[in-house]
Amino acid sequence: MNTQGVAVAFDNVVKAFGPVQVLHGVSFDLAPGRVYGLLGENGAGKSTLMKILAGYEPLTGGELRVNGQAQQFRSSRDAEALGIVLIHQEFNLAEDLSVADNIFLGHEKRKGLFLDDRAMRAEAAAALAQVGLAVDPATKVRRLIVAEKQLVEIAKAMARHARLLIMDEPTATLTPGETERLFGLIAQLRAEGVTIVYISHKLDEVERVTDEVIVMRDGRFVARAPTHELTRHQMANLMVGREIADLYPPRDPMPTGGVPALRVQDFS
Repeated sequence: MNTQGVAVAFDNVVKAFGPVQVLHGVSFDLAPGRVYGLLGENGAGKSTLMKILAGYEPLTGGELRVNGQAQQFRSSRDAEALGIVLIHQEFNLAEDLSVADNIFLGHEKRKGLFLDDRAMRAEAAAALAQVGLAVDPATKVRRLIVAEKQLVEIAKAMARHARLLIMDEPTATLTPGETERLFGLIAQLRAEGVTIVYISHKLDEVERVTDEVIVMRDGRFVARAPTHELTRHQMANLMVGREIADLYPPRDPMPTGGVPALRVQDFS
């Protein structure tokens, strides 16, 4: 198990898909044992940047450093070897396999030449208990409801001993009770020195669970601040790049006199 904290630095990171550049020289750092709210509108580049960090996308230019060492991950397995795990917003689960099989997919435990099913079921049960999901590890994933699948994704990260955990809209399918349990787990992981990147459009959640807010807009880093120094209104303004009230100007009052532009009579 990797018990070292994970410190990350993005240095002038660029990402292009063919002729389309989606990240434009992004630079900021993440310290161990803190919860960061990564904010931005759809298309701001935050998910692309996190896929680079988690080994799902190569960077086009610039540098990614983990614990001071430059990294060019070839796959998510390279990132996971350093304790960096992304919990996918779109589930990355095999529907016809069991919960335990999904949790250890690609990381199977062996006993000699054979799979150690007993050990995997036991560790899967412990990870499920950690996230508050009371299902048998032998249950097929296709039998789970959406919220349970989300918790299996989180349990999978727990079983892989994540030291930097990226959560992309993690409460989108959760009930209030499940959300509360997740917040408790985040607090526990933070106390254990795990770095968490929390991507959410729910600013009340960001305000509640994060230590610091980092804002991206149009593929660029634009601001960061301790969470307690920002109101939700200020967070929203940073995301869109202007005062929210300017986006919805007051309408002109209805005229009180004059000739109406349209009159409808005897309509049936």
